[in-house]
Amino acid sequence: MPLHRTAREYICEKTSPGKHQLTLLFPNFLQAKSRFIPVTTQIYRYTLFQIGYMNRNLLTICVLVLCLALGTTSHVLAQNQPADTTATKVEKTRGVIPIPVLYYTPDTKLGFGAALLGFFKLKNSEDEGYTRLSQVRLIADYTLRKQTDQLLDWAVFTRDEKFLLRGELRHRVYIDRFYGIGNDTPESDEEIYEYDYVSARLAALKKVGAKTFFGPDFQIANYYNTKLNPINADRESQLLTQQIPGYQGGVNSGLGLVFLLDSRDNVAFASSGTYLEMSGYRFGSTFGGDFGYNNFNLDFRKYFQLKPNHVLAHNTSFNLNNGAIPVMRMAMAGGDRILRGYAKNRFLEDNFAGTQMEYRFPLFWRFGMAAFAGIGDVFDKPNDVRFSTLKYSIGSGLRYALNPEQKLNIRVDIGYGREGANFYVMIGEAF
Repeated sequence: MPLHRTAREYICEKTSPGKHQLTLLFPNFLQAKSRFIPVTTQIYRYTLFQIGYMNRNLLTICVLVLCLALGTTSHVLAQNQPADTTATKVEKTRGVIPIPVLYYTPDTKLGFGAALLGFFKLKNSEDEGYTRLSQVRLIADYTLRKQTDQLLDWAVFTRDEKFLLRGELRHRVYIDRFYGIGNDTPESDEEIYEYDYVSARLAALKKVGAKTFFGPDFQIANYYNTKLNPINADRESQLLTQQIPGYQGGVNSGLGLVFLLDSRDNVAFASSGTYLEMSGYRFGSTFGGDFGYNNFNLDFRKYFQLKPNHVLAHNTSFNLNNGAIPVMRMAMAGGDRILRGYAKNRFLEDNFAGTQMEYRFPLFWRFGMAAFAGIGDVFDKPNDVRFSTLKYSIGSGLRYALNPEQKLNIRVDIGYGREGANFYVMIGEAF
């Protein structure tokens, strides 16, 4: 169409004595592309009639008319040709997504900032395939509770997935809540305490089998600028009166070993495969820390693709500790990862066990949804877990794909528990 209009305007401009007659010819030509031969004949007759006026521009006009006819012919032929279905879409193997950050949790309230999400796949040396998705995140944000957070974390598969390199560097100014220790603490015991911390975590896992990795993981965090506040005018801080480890801050440092089986098809949004991580750590003065304790973890996830883009996901996790655990690292029931019906740190103890299921499915365009349910609790000893205090959580959430190819999502979840509802806006899936 742009070529037709240009030719029409050009010819009309160069042949002013017959401008109005020629203008009447070209609309017929445009409205009936498949009948270009009669139209061309009319143009030819008209050209002969006007040759006295067009002697200097005849060659130009003929060339334009010929191009019009050939262009129309090729357009008609192209419409009659079947579409080429042999072309394949090239997968994007790397990219950077700059996005504004807007999130909400019960502990931070509204938070906002900026993030860079990088992703890439390295080409394997032995074949034409690629490694699984590697991710790097850089986030800086501020919350309405005057908290700040700067985070750099990564999970990188080297070529041929011979190593998995994981880690994070973080600085945070945080305001937290403490209700006491146990699985039946009252909400009326809420107290606010503040602290800053800087932390680092470095893990280098070597491939020891098909989708299986094993290696060391070093963690260190320094908690400082600790400030305690009374529960109310009549009650002093429980952290202070009970001198719970960490109430004055301190360094938490330890070394552990990690075994990982990861056969997920996509680390950001798995639709099939298994994830099993088992780890054990020793924290204490040997590694420059102020708190001596042992920590054991199990994180099991299984993904079932019921039909394209419909995924049923299962997760079971254990966090077991013994020793002088700082309050910032105690096992918790709640948060944006599991038992989303409860705020993070609402219930704290030495140990936690929980399980959850989640069904994820598409809606339209880049939007999807999820429905989830879970059960679990914190405890000192196994017989502390009772049906009357067992924590359940159900809920649903909306998903928006930042990058549909790599399935990097923003999620908005609402979880319901024994004490009401909690709302979360986060980047990435819960598990």
